[in-house]
Amino acid sequence: MGIRTGQQFLDGLKDSREIWLEGKRVEDVTTDPKLGRMAKTLADLFDLQHDPMLHDDMTFKSPSTGDPVPLSFIIPKTQDDLLKRRKALEITAEAHHGILGRTPDYVNIQVTATRQMAELHGHTDKRFGDNLIAYHEYIRENDLSLTHCFGHPQVNRGVAVGQQPDPYIPIGVVDTTSEGIILRGAKLLATLAPFSDEIFVPPYRPLRGKEEEMYALGFAIPTATKGLSFICRESWDTGRSTYDQPLSSRFDEMDALAVFDDVLVPWDRVFCYGDVELHNHIVELGIMWRQYMQHVAVKNIAKLEFALGMTHAMVEAIGIGVHAHVQEKVAEIIDTTETVRSYLRAMEADAGPWMGEGIWLSPEPTIAMRHWAPDAYQRVTDIMQQLAAGGLMLTPTEADMESSIRPVIDKYFQGAKIGAYDRVRLFRLVWDFIGTQFGSRQILYERYFNGDVVRLRQGRFQTYDYSKADASLAKFWQETDQS
Repeated sequence: MGIRTGQQFLDGLKDSREIWLEGKRVEDVTTDPKLGRMAKTLADLFDLQHDPMLHDDMTFKSPSTGDPVPLSFIIPKTQDDLLKRRKALEITAEAHHGILGRTPDYVNIQVTATRQMAELHGHTDKRFGDNLIAYHEYIRENDLSLTHCFGHPQVNRGVAVGQQPDPYIPIGVVDTTSEGIILRGAKLLATLAPFSDEIFVPPYRPLRGKEEEMYALGFAIPTATKGLSFICRESWDTGRSTYDQPLSSRFDEMDALAVFDDVLVPWDRVFCYGDVELHNHIVELGIMWRQYMQHVAVKNIAKLEFALGMTHAMVEAIGIGVHAHVQEKVAEIIDTTETVRSYLRAMEADAGPWMGEGIWLSPEPTIAMRHWAPDAYQRVTDIMQQLAAGGLMLTPTEADMESSIRPVIDKYFQGAKIGAYDRVRLFRLVWDFIGTQFGSRQILYERYFNGDVVRLRQGRFQTYDYSKADASLAKFWQETDQS
C-alpha cells in the first residue's frame, strides 16, 4: 500500500476494536464526540505525506517494493539518513506544535530500532528475529499507526512483578498452543490506543529469574484482536469551541490501560518469549531510546518554540517586557530551546555503529537530554505561569464574547498592544497549555513518558564510565606531587 491518506487512516479505525470511554463502549472513534476531532488531527498528519511540497522530505523508497514509505521506518546507515529522518519528524512536529508526543512516527522508530537488533532477538530462537524483520516490513509497507505499552498496573510497586496479589495483573502467559501464546493481564500506558492499528509490547523491566519466565515477552498484535480491550481515561475534549479549548479540542491523544483477556498472540507476532536472560539483556541495552530520542528532541524543540512564542506574545500583550526579571525569564526559555537543539545536533553528529544493523545516535548527549529535559520543561511552564499570573484565571468564554457584555469585556480585557478578543484567546491558549486538565497531563507526560528520572539518574551513577574523570584527578595529584 505505501503511504496512506488521512481518509485511509480513518477508514482503518472502523473495525471491531474494544474501546471504553467514560462508561461506554465507543462505536466509532472517528465520529465519537470526544475522540473524533483527535482522529481528524491525525488524519491531517497522514495527508502531509501526500503534499507535493513535502512528499520527498517525508518518504523514502521501500527496499521491498520501491513505493514511497514513511522515513520513520528507515534503518539509518549514515548521518545523512539521520538528517533525512529528522526533516520528516520536523514537518510532523511543527504541524502539531510539539503537543502530540505519540504521533505514529514515534513508535515507528521504536519498532525500527528493535528491528535493527533482530539478530539479538533471534539469539536463542531464530524465528523471533525473523518475525521482527517481517513485522517491520509489514507495518512499513502498510503505513500503520501503532500504540505501545511498557508498564505494569500500579497495584503494588513495592514488590516484584511476580509478587502481585494476582499473577495475571501484569501480562503473563496462560498457555501455549500450536497457534501461539495466550496472554492474560494488563499493560500501561497505551497512548494513542483508540487511533492505532496495532499495539507493540516490547520487553520491559528486568525479571528475577525462572520464577518470572511467564512475563518474558515481546510481541505485537492488531488493536482489534479478540479479547483485547482498552480502558481510556476521561477525555479532555469536551466538545467546546477551539476558542475556549484551543488545544484540548484538537490534540487530546488519549491514554488507556490495555487489558488482555486470554488473548492469542500468533507465533509470527512474537519477538521475545520465555528467555529471562535474553529479556533482561534487551531491557538493559535500552535499544529503542538510542533511536527514538531524535523524535523526542525534534518534538521538544517544536514545543519549546511554541511555548516561547506564547510567552513572548503575553509579554507584549500586557506590557511587562520593560521589567528586567521578565527579560531574564524569557531568555531562560530561549536558552532551554537552544540547548535541546544542541543536544540533537550532538546526537546526530556523533552517531555511529553500535550493535546490530545501521548506526545509532550518540549515547552520551542522548542520555543527558533524557535526564535533563523533564525538569527543564517543568521550569518553562513555571515561568509561563508566573508571567501570566492572575490573567490565566480571568478569561471570558466565546459565549461571553458574543453576548451583550462584550463592550465591557473590550474595555477591561484589552492589552497594552492587543484587543480584548485576541488577548483573551491568547491567555486561554496558555491556560490550556499549562493549567487545564489537558495542560496538567502535558506536564505529567513530559516528566514520566521517558522513564522515572530518579531511577534513570541512579542507573547513570552506577554505570557511567568514570575513567577519564578519575584519570584527570590522578593526573592533577601527580602534577602536584612533582611541583
